Amino acid sequence: MNDPMVSRSSAQASVLQTNKVLRNTYALLSMTLLWSAVVAAFSMAMNLPRPGLILMLVGFYGLLFLTEKNRNNSMGLVFTFLFTGFLGYTTGPILNAYVGAGMGDVIVTALGGTALAS
Repeated sequence: MNDPMVSRSSAQASVLQTNKVLRNTYALLSMTLLWSAVVAAFSMAMNLPRPGLILMLVGFYGLLFLTEKNRNNSMGLVFTFLFTGFLGYTTGPILNAYVGAGMGDVIVTALGGTALAS
């Protein structure tokens, strides 16, 4: 009689553990997306120049490499935020080009569409 109860208890614990992992994963995803948006907004506000092709490639691939190599320690989290911040920095000048061309409504529509899709 007690065996099924223990089995259900461990199954419930497994489901709770899975839910906790998913909740933490989505929390980290939302934090990195927010960080990228903040850096993009800063890049737009400061009117920072576009990075050159070499800097962009070295930044993207270098930070991807560092993130992957440090995925099992705390520095992996730091490199993840550096990577998403770099993505935001490179997105800022592109957004400024759209705003400068009078297409700010395209940015707002894309932002709203992304928010509704999530």
